[in-house]
Amino acid sequence: MSDKHLDKARDAVKKKNYEYAVHLFIAYLTTHPADVAVRKELREAERSWKRMSGGGGFFAGAKTKALGMKVATIMVKKDPEKAMLACEEVLKQDPEVIPALIKLGEAAHLAKYSEVAISAFEDALAVDKDCKDALRAMGRTYKDMGTANKSKPEMEKALKCFQRLARLDPKDKEAEDETKNIPAAMTSITIKEGVDKGGYQNLIDKDEAQALEKQSQRVRTPEQALERISELEPKVEKNPKDTKTMRLIAELYVKAERPEDALAWCDKALAADPNDFLASELRGDLLMTRYETGIKQLEEAYRKSPDERVKAKLGKARQEKLAFEIDEYRKRVQAHPTEMGLRYQLGKALYDAEKIDEAIPELQKAKQDPRKKSEAGYYLGYCFVKKKMAKLAVNELNAARDGLFEMEGIKKDITYLLGRIYEMAGKKDQAVTEYSQIAEVDFGFKDVTKRLEDLS
Repeated sequence: MSDKHLDKARDAVKKKNYEYAVHLFIAYLTTHPADVAVRKELREAERSWKRMSGGGGFFAGAKTKALGMKVATIMVKKDPEKAMLACEEVLKQDPEVIPALIKLGEAAHLAKYSEVAISAFEDALAVDKDCKDALRAMGRTYKDMGTANKSKPEMEKALKCFQRLARLDPKDKEAEDETKNIPAAMTSITIKEGVDKGGYQNLIDKDEAQALEKQSQRVRTPEQALERISELEPKVEKNPKDTKTMRLIAELYVKAERPEDALAWCDKALAADPNDFLASELRGDLLMTRYETGIKQLEEAYRKSPDERVKAKLGKARQEKLAFEIDEYRKRVQAHPTEMGLRYQLGKALYDAEKIDEAIPELQKAKQDPRKKSEAGYYLGYCFVKKKMAKLAVNELNAARDGLFEMEGIKKDITYLLGRIYEMAGKKDQAVTEYSQIAEVDFGFKDVTKRLEDLS
């Protein structure tokens, strides 16, 4: 597309013929994908088009979900430039679809159009300033740019992204790692600049750089973990309130396969700061692992010798584990009320404890997390079965199954439960239909074969 045609697009904007302008801008970007300035003009034309339409009609909110699903089908790695155009086709329908903006940025990053990528992430953050996915992607892009160009300013921008991400989610492992790794990389750039200029004499932070680089190295073996612990313990001796180092030592003891020592350091961190939620969660994870280990040992003992005393201990251990999980996940949900994955964990624990009325609202909220939609719907279906609300159970299970393509994993479990509901309701044909879907791909799944034989 020539500059003359680009002029036509700009002229269409002046005449408020935004739909035509958008069409011309996208056509231009097909052959000029790196032109970030024109892409910004395109986005503004799309916003004007949306404002002129009043947010209805073509830009109706009802289409948001459908657009999000369309974005999910766009493959970035195979052909990044093609993915960029596919994202633009979504954005022309609504320029504020955050998943499309993020995927556009990711595709541009892969295609080496860094400025386009950053612009897309900035647009996403303009819609939602606390969008963690956009901050993460922008941080990664700036870091790659800084690494490739040996540029401290770009590394500083990357660091700011990950620092914001860490403030939004203190448990985010990548943000925690990068807030350590990037300063080390920045210092390394400074050192290299000093070497290129003839020496280290003007670099007062050489020792700090070496310490940071060593700290950023990955720990792969228990021996490496113990070595790192021995280096960190003196820091705590100098500063008994250094809970961050205490948590790091606890994590290293986990890698060293010494969970009891890890628990002890979590307790030290909590003694120094009772509100250290990260230490509290790590402690909770360790205790849940301890419960699981104990239960496995009792199960193995019972298999070897079916003794009633061992059986009683096993039952008690399972009840104690459930009670602990419910208490732990309630604390986490209270601390992170918008993390729907935690709602699923709490709802599942409540379901296992037969606290159905408490489990239902948690599982209903958990469905908002796309990663937990099917599992949450499955247990909701079971909850409604236990409440003898078959119609609600069927509705939940069908919704949970929607979007699952392959008959495997959770889809088989959902389909089997639907078959059982229909069978109990005397709806034999519908039960056969459900069981048959499973039998076609897994003839030996549970007792599907026997049930089909009985029903026939």
